[in-house]
Amino acid sequence: MTKPKTIKIIRKKTLQEKTDPLAKQKLIWTIGHYMTLGLGAFFTITYFFHVLLFFKYRSWKWLFLRVNKHYSIIGGTRWYQSILRWLPQLAYRLSLVGVFLSGSITMLQNWNGLNPTWYDLLSSVNAQSMLMALLWFIGGGKSFYRLFPFMILSYMHLLNKENEFTTDDEKSSDEWTMQNKDLLHLIAYAEMFIFVTLLLDTILLKTGSSGVLLVVYLGIYWLRLNFSPYAQITFLRTLNKFDEQIPAKHKNKWEIIKRFIYLKMKEHEKRSRMYASTA
Repeated sequence: MTKPKTIKIIRKKTLQEKTDPLAKQKLIWTIGHYMTLGLGAFFTITYFFHVLLFFKYRSWKWLFLRVNKHYSIIGGTRWYQSILRWLPQLAYRLSLVGVFLSGSITMLQNWNGLNPTWYDLLSSVNAQSMLMALLWFIGGGKSFYRLFPFMILSYMHLLNKENEFTTDDEKSSDEWTMQNKDLLHLIAYAEMFIFVTLLLDTILLKTGSSGVLLVVYLGIYWLRLNFSPYAQITFLRTLNKFDEQIPAKHKNKWEIIKRFIYLKMKEHEKRSRMYASTA
């Protein structure tokens, strides 16, 4: 009598089971930061090369203040020449797309399983950075210093990418912040510099959208001063440098501004302690 054959059932894994969601998110996050840093660096090179050739598109008769908007370093009408002319602008836009990619994954990690309010979202530094990136993406003009804060932030995160998705320890986060405090202050100074450039563009009527960009940027920067500790410390440090130049009759108002920033710093410390105690 022959032994009955046994049928071995092999269960195939579905595509969903094979794919690790966390690995996919980390890949998108890494690509986004590399896009911001790499394409931002490429745009920076073309930007400074353009600046060095200012005498070609600015008239000396107008003390180099008048710009020939139709001038292009790369001439010609062939298809590849048109592509080369568009490469810097394409790199600028894609660098900001990288901010959206990495920022979206960070937001997903921070709020996964939660139902954040608008206050929670707008008070997060990541959401504020994405709002800035959106402003530069849809706003007029393109400049190196607008990308610079994002490039520094991407550089910091890529250096620490091995630990980004492996720990939620508040202590590790604080240590990482302290290790990169100089770069964080550099970002804060760059954001203040952006405000100054937008203010000058508005006063000089450089473009028709300068005033709108300034108003929207002020709104985002106000969120920074309310919720970002490195922006608060850097801003307060900058104000302290002008103490001796403030007339005596305006000293009281000057101290009110500084006290406001100081109180915001204390509020942030209080919130951090409260979150740590409930975690």
